Amino acid sequence: MAQKPDGKAAGTERVTFTRPAAERIAKVVREVEGGDRDCGPMTFGARSSAISSKLFRVCTFTGAWSKNTDKTVTFKYQTGTPNTVSATNLFFPITSTATSSTDCAIAKDGTAWYLIDVPLFTATAVFVGSTAMGIAVQSTAAGIAVSSTATGTSVTDITLSATLNTSNCTISIGKTLTTASSTFITGTATSVFVTGTATTVFVSTTYTATFVTFGS
Repeated sequence: MAQKPDGKAAGTERVTFTRPAAERIAKVVREVEGGDRDCGPMTFGARSSAISSKLFRVCTFTGAWSKNTDKTVTFKYQTGTPNTVSATNLFFPITSTATSSTDCAIAKDGTAWYLIDVPLFTATAVFVGSTAMGIAVQSTAAGIAVSSTATGTSVTDITLSATLNTSNCTISIGKTLTTASSTFITGTATSVFVTGTATTVFVSTTYTATFVTFGS
């Protein structure tokens, strides 16, 4: 038996509506029929949480979504309109450049919708394990460099002497050479020379690891 909101039995008297009232009721029915079928029914008593509006929805969005910003998302499994809401991203920046739509999950708190999840994937990359300090080249210049050498003897000093022969009135000239072993350049080439250095951090060891990323 039908009941009133206060739990008492409802009467069976005929109810008459005016034309404007009937048109308003018809308009509401059309909006409900074309809207979200997951919404709870209208009630006139205390509303139970068991019949409250759906608090979790699977949606789609396009492009990047910065943290602490709002974005319009579309309900994925609802074709009737309105099928979009504005949701807030409170947790992580999404830097996607894809032009196609991406799935996401949103949840409702009060009257506001919030992003709670997006598809995540894993990727593998090489990370730095340890570093060490060293000297790095900052600038260079081109110049001529020695490409080959040879060892030979070179004169380092000459000593001259003169002797007078009084019997025949002649002078004898003598010389003494002082030599040493030396290295001579036999070939050159154009080379690059270091003209500036700096103390730099170098990678000593690396390791491969898997991390979570947004997008495939």
